[in-house]
Amino acid sequence: MKNLLHFITSTCLCLWVGFNSTDEIKHSLQIIHKGISLTKPVVCTLVEVTNDSALPHEFYMDVESVVCGDNQCKIDVVRIYWDELGRFNKLVLPKDVHLEKAEGISFTDTDYKKLNDILKNEDSPLQDVFKDEIVGTVGGEGVDAMSGETILLEKSAYVKGAVWTCYSLWHWVHGDIKQHIKDITGKSYSKQDLRLLLKQKDYQAFAIEQLTKKEDYSKQTVRAILNAIETNPSLLKSSLPYWENAPKSKYVFGSEELLSMLKPTNRMLFLTSILQTQQELSPDFFNQLTPLISEFTYQEIDIFLNILKEKQMITNNIIQSIIPLLKAENFIKSRRAYYFLEGMDLSKENERKTSDFFEKWKDRL
Repeated sequence: MKNLLHFITSTCLCLWVGFNSTDEIKHSLQIIHKGISLTKPVVCTLVEVTNDSALPHEFYMDVESVVCGDNQCKIDVVRIYWDELGRFNKLVLPKDVHLEKAEGISFTDTDYKKLNDILKNEDSPLQDVFKDEIVGTVGGEGVDAMSGETILLEKSAYVKGAVWTCYSLWHWVHGDIKQHIKDITGKSYSKQDLRLLLKQKDYQAFAIEQLTKKEDYSKQTVRAILNAIETNPSLLKSSLPYWENAPKSKYVFGSEELLSMLKPTNRMLFLTSILQTQQELSPDFFNQLTPLISEFTYQEIDIFLNILKEKQMITNNIIQSIIPLLKAENFIKSRRAYYFLEGMDLSKENERKTSDFFEKWKDRL
């Protein structure tokens, strides 16, 4: 009993406690499981458990413990729990059920703890492996009652002798289901609720994603998202779909604000998104950005000039903002500006400046 208690508290794996509640909502979903099929979805029932406010509190789903193609694996139905954002909580086993490794050996307490750690790891090497790559054909360590040699995986990614179980459960935990859970939770919150969640670090990316789905481009929400990114710049990447789908006026406003507040690494990320955007941008948009050019690193200047060419936004005002770069202290910046200006229809004064640059640096061009 002491060992069992230790096993329950240290691994978050416990015996199945069945219950029925009026606070449960069933969702029939179609899920792609990488270990079953890359194209044919599996029909599953996801159960939403709500709190006293009728908001999602947690979710669970009953799944087969292992995907096994040769009928040699011992398959059990187990229950996986997630929180309201689709983050793994725990794996629950039915009473008298024990997971098995090769040759019918039961998991030890250590194995269960390792499995729990594996399932908590969102970036596990298991995500990049296809089921056909799991085992080779030569004899080696047993894998879920199959004989084969594990390949393409570091040992920390699986429990020895149970790679199929680890692979199957990890893809249940971290597959399509996570997005379904987030969307169900997101629909339960109002736009105002989601704006408030932007102030809570663990919920910020979720709030931005769901505000994007709700197409909320109100003044309050745009400002709230900008404030969140200013305090937590790592949110910029998750906010890109929000800006890409924004009305043009909000996109322009957001872009100007972001490029003014961001540091070079994140500015590069946003400039790259401008290069790729489907938004219809005007010369005025780029004219508003030209004061930032003097602050840009070489990499930022390079991508900004690529944007101007790609979007065909080379105006006289733009050219006038690039000309000063010919005298930049950093030679590779000035050379990049010269290559950009070379061959353009320039005023006589600007032609003279580019010619002077050529004469001075022709040995390095």
